[in-house]
Amino acid sequence: MQETITIEVVHIAPFKALAVRTCMTPDKSGTRVAWSKLTEQLPLDDARLLAGPHVYVFIPQEQWGKEVDTLWVGLAVSEFGDVPDGLETLESSGGLCASARVYGDENHMWSVYEAMFGWLEQSQDYELDASALGMETVPLEPINALTIPYGDIETFNFTMLYPVRKKAGG
Repeated sequence: MQETITIEVVHIAPFKALAVRTCMTPDKSGTRVAWSKLTEQLPLDDARLLAGPHVYVFIPQEQWGKEVDTLWVGLAVSEFGDVPDGLETLESSGGLCASARVYGDENHMWSVYEAMFGWLEQSQDYELDASALGMETVPLEPINALTIPYGDIETFNFTMLYPVRKKAGG
């Protein structure tokens, strides 16, 4: 089942995250390795974790114009506390984000990316905030896609949240 592609501007609250940095790999295993490292150091029952059954994949938005090579996989926390080895602290300032939901096969996922970036190019009111980290939220339930090899995923299920700002004069 493929959903209709809808792009909307939403407001998100600021939050903190503990995350593992990774890079893009040809087989797309980097996020899966990072997820494994993250949960080794930050178990899913850690008291710092905020409610919300999803993991964040953070993308430096300045990389969208070229090749994305750096990502972070993280979980939202109420406080950083003692930061385990191998984890980094990230902070989202919140605010306006262009948002779209992906729920479908790989072709649908690429169609949503195309629609999102087409919307951003054509928007008369908003532009991508290149200084921010974009986010993709991946649900942990019913299936956590970061525990499945990329090539085995039949249904991609995540939400894009890409910080935007009002265009000058917009």
